[in-house]
Amino acid sequence: MVAETHMKTYRVAVPGDEAAVLNVFAEVAPEVPTAVRSQTEGIIKELVATGDSWVAIDADDKIIGYALAAMDNKTLSLVYMGVSKTARNQRVSSSLISKLKERGAPIITDVRSNNTSSMVERFEHFEFVKSNVNADRTKLRWEKRATPAKRGAPT
Repeated sequence: MVAETHMKTYRVAVPGDEAAVLNVFAEVAPEVPTAVRSQTEGIIKELVATGDSWVAIDADDKIIGYALAAMDNKTLSLVYMGVSKTARNQRVSSSLISKLKERGAPIITDVRSNNTSSMVERFEHFEFVKSNVNADRTKLRWEKRATPAKRGAPT
């Protein structure tokens, strides 16, 4: 009997990851909903090149998730996030968000109103706050909380 392993690693996306990210993108696209279009590969390539994007890799060294982001005016814009169906319910998206949060910069993203993957609720669980809701999409924002001063500490 072979034990099933869910070992994953997370790293900054690097050039060469684009095709594997595109494969996961194509798998999750109907939930967003979106589709792989002629410009999709180029957008993924640009976001990977920023050095602000992260990927999740399984024990077989296969990309199973991504958070594609870019820094803009001291705010990190999360453009695309997706997790392969085979890696769902294994804390992949929360781990990717944690990696983005480690920068400490505010993070913004938006979710289309016809998204079927409960992403607004997930982002709220990840401590994002709705900043604007309209018929087309919900915009969300995360900011690092200030650390409260310790009692008795010099000010």
